[in-house]
Amino acid sequence: MWDQSAEDKPKQDISRYIRFGLFALIGVVIFTLISNQTIVILMNIDEFSELFTKPIYYAMFSGIVLSAIALIRVDMRKRESVIWWVFAIGISFIKSEAFESRQALVKYRDFKLNKTNFAIWQITKVLLLAPLFTNLLFGMASLYVIDGNDLGIGSLSKIFYLPFITSPDPIIAEQLVIPMIPSLTLLIPPLLGAIGIRLMLYVGIRNIAHIASSYVVDSSEGRPKFLFYLSIIELMVGVGLLWTSFNMFFTYDIDYNTKYAIVGSALLGAAFIAWSFIDRSRSKIIILPSKRNMYIRLLTLVSIAIVVGSIMAVNNSIADAKKIEYMGPYTAQEIAVNRYFAELDDVKEIKYDVNLFATQQSSIRSIVEDNQDVLTKIRLWDWSAAFTKLKPEIGLIPYVDFQDSDIIRFNNTLYWSAAMKPILPSSVTADNRWYAQHLVYTHVPNGFLMLNAHSGDIANSDNFFQQRRIYYGEGGLIGEVWSAFPADREVSDELGEFFYNGNGGVTITPPISWIFESNFLLSYPDKAIHVMRYKDIHERMSLLYPYFEYHFGNRNVDVLPVTDGSNTYWLMPLLVKLDTSNVPWSANNPMYRLVGYAMLDTFDGTPTVMIKGDDFFTNMFVDGYQEHVTREIPAWLHSQLRFPEEFFWWKVNMYNFYHVTDVATFIGAREFFEIPVELSTYYIFAKPPGFDKTTYLGLLSLELRGAAGQNLAGYMVVRNDYPHDGEMIFYEVPLDSKTKLLGPTAIRQALDRDPDFAQLKTLLRNPRIGDNIIYRIGQNDVYFMPVYTAGAGGVVTQLGTVAAVGAAFTGEYFVGLGKTVEEAFRAYLAKLAGVSTPGTTPVKILDRATKITNILKLFEDKNISVLKPTTIAAPLTFQEQEVIYDTDEDFENVERGINILIDGWLSADTTRVLMWDDEEKVNFGVATISDGITELHYVSIEVG
Repeated sequence: MWDQSAEDKPKQDISRYIRFGLFALIGVVIFTLISNQTIVILMNIDEFSELFTKPIYYAMFSGIVLSAIALIRVDMRKRESVIWWVFAIGISFIKSEAFESRQALVKYRDFKLNKTNFAIWQITKVLLLAPLFTNLLFGMASLYVIDGNDLGIGSLSKIFYLPFITSPDPIIAEQLVIPMIPSLTLLIPPLLGAIGIRLMLYVGIRNIAHIASSYVVDSSEGRPKFLFYLSIIELMVGVGLLWTSFNMFFTYDIDYNTKYAIVGSALLGAAFIAWSFIDRSRSKIIILPSKRNMYIRLLTLVSIAIVVGSIMAVNNSIADAKKIEYMGPYTAQEIAVNRYFAELDDVKEIKYDVNLFATQQSSIRSIVEDNQDVLTKIRLWDWSAAFTKLKPEIGLIPYVDFQDSDIIRFNNTLYWSAAMKPILPSSVTADNRWYAQHLVYTHVPNGFLMLNAHSGDIANSDNFFQQRRIYYGEGGLIGEVWSAFPADREVSDELGEFFYNGNGGVTITPPISWIFESNFLLSYPDKAIHVMRYKDIHERMSLLYPYFEYHFGNRNVDVLPVTDGSNTYWLMPLLVKLDTSNVPWSANNPMYRLVGYAMLDTFDGTPTVMIKGDDFFTNMFVDGYQEHVTREIPAWLHSQLRFPEEFFWWKVNMYNFYHVTDVATFIGAREFFEIPVELSTYYIFAKPPGFDKTTYLGLLSLELRGAAGQNLAGYMVVRNDYPHDGEMIFYEVPLDSKTKLLGPTAIRQALDRDPDFAQLKTLLRNPRIGDNIIYRIGQNDVYFMPVYTAGAGGVVTQLGTVAAVGAAFTGEYFVGLGKTVEEAFRAYLAKLAGVSTPGTTPVKILDRATKITNILKLFEDKNISVLKPTTIAAPLTFQEQEVIYDTDEDFENVERGINILIDGWLSADTTRVLMWDDEEKVNFGVATISDGITELHYVSIEVG
């Protein structure tokens, strides 16, 4: 029934509540983001103190200085602002409510801020936009210079001579360019960028606004001043050309045409600016430019462009025929500059005497005995083989996995050290995921496995690393999530109920803990929480020391585990990469320097920075971090140092080109080197010429770039022993040497052609050839190549044989095979002496029936019966091990796999296993029942 009172009752406006709700939601989101970030910053300051705030200080200083250079206006008379002019125009349009109204439009040149607002705006925009201009290296370098230190600023004026100097003497680069490199890499790039932005804003955008506003207003009044607009455009073009000319002094590519390009650009820029002033004065009485003036100017521009372009074209044409005369002087400077970048003058070069030394049968024994120091140190196990052999050592632990494997040394022995990472077991349900990630799987209890790289024996890591718990490392949950625990806990939720007692992390109390993680509001509303963040060591270092390179290509900088006998650390190289795009004759090659090393405690993440370098950047860094660095490398670390692989690789790649100092040879590109495809740095114990004992070295073989033959041009070694670490020696094979030094590819071909090895390959199923590393054994150059009986994807890898292949080549290959390095080398010497050696096939392959009999005897000895069912159809099957059984040496792995099956899945009241065939494999399994579901756990043994 209709009610008049209800009709007259005012309706509620729900839109007001909707707007209020939206504003409230936005406010909550903003508050949450700001408060969370504030808490993170406060926690960082509490945990890291000055190490966290110093990079922020450098960033803020650089941002303010560079943004001030780029943005601050100093003309208090005009007091212009493009942004406020646009804002004012927009407001005037809105107020006018008619876009066709032009009365409110103000010419840009007539718009002024008052003095107070103008000054406040200059400060405001610098502070607002400073984060966009931050440059850490510029901030550090600027403060370093302000403190009275020299970065070659006094030499910068000489850069304006360089395009006009033509000299083949590299002393030009050494005396003029190299002294200014600190400024050209640290100060000049951001300064040029800031000045360029200033010119774009206040010569480009400002004048575009000036032209646009003047044209609109003048058109509305019926008197557009085209000559005036043209004068402004000429000014913009002229300034742009002059700026381009100026920047040509700071280019990495200066040649015979650079000076003409500079002069031509400067002349054109000066002409445009002169015309701008002329047209500006004429525009007061003339509206349109005359055709005569336009033709004269066009003719002038074309004339300058034709003259300069013709000179450069003629130079290019002549240079094609006289490359040495024209490019030689600049190539000489390029070589000098880049040799300085990579410190190639410090590389010792030794002519390598390659000969195939005849060996008498009677002297074989003495040669082998005299070289035991090297033969016992041959590295036979490569990364893939070590990985597959160490992987079963994890066993059935579901919460750890391999992260990385590195070659390290202890007691003059090489080991593969496999570091592990914590992972979340697949059995963890979604409801328990947060709890498991942050409070349970906080670390790796036993973080290292080790394998002897010479013998392949698994070593006991406890004998080397007393501290094996990894809270700070790489990968897995360490790199993905933070961990935490109540500060006053009496019961630990961590793996093994371990109570962390290190210095890593920071303790936070309510309500900070609630803001950091909302779950703590409900679970621990009144308790302090100890939080451990930045547990990934690369992320941790990039937060504290963001000046260095922590990634090379698509992988992290390699780190090594080292120990002082009680604590374990990650040894991380500190490499700085400097941009050389403004360094003349740099060819735009980056410049790297090894500043030193950082040791990060695996238990508490504490970084210790040790300085090794002595260059301008290192000195600047030390000046800024005097209280946080040391120039002493502890004595216990001397025998564990390893020169960074990434730095060695870069220096060798620079050496591949810039070892050539003869200009004609460099331009002809006849003697450039290259690293063979898929070859990595080998860290080995060796005794190349010039060494009186085996030494820990890094080795890279080099081939002649573009050569048809697959021979070595030589090989580069770098020393790792302190204090000689970093010393590089290149053993160069003369190009005219009658005896060639075979490269890795040719060596593989030589091995494949050997009849004894060909016979062996038919017996070994899917053999894999490991690293082929060249060694100097006495006067013999020999590659030692392990041959494994399982590929890299196999579960268990065994060493089938060792091949010793002669590297010196005069037309005939010499290959020796043996079960051990000594036996293979003896066989090689016998081949060299022309003696046939019986029994070169090092292994005997067992027949299938013998293998199965041996396996069944393992069960028989344990009183376990073996049943052979007709079919196998379990709902769930789990393969616990896969083993290859070819030789007697493989039987140890077979026995280990069977024991894992028996010990892990055969209950005390069960005395039988199941056996079934699967093509070349025989399988042994145990059926169990879990939660009412039948599971089959089995071991596969490949028997052929």
